[in-house]
Amino acid sequence: MEEELLRPSEVAKKFGISVKTLWKWQKKGIIRAVKLPTGKLRYPKSEVERLWRQLKATESQ
Repeated sequence: MEEELLRPSEVAKKFGISVKTLWKWQKKGIIRAVKLPTGKLRYPKSEVERLWRQLKATESQ
């Protein structure tokens, strides 16, 4: 079973950031992206959920 891949706009909306900021996060290694054969970037749902949990945990400290 293949993992669901999310578009950059979907991920940016979830985090309340711009797509440009999301690309910066990816370049810094904060979030991992997958490059499709077409050259487009997608974000694995598990990676988005991991970062979401991580950010929420640091918020509550």
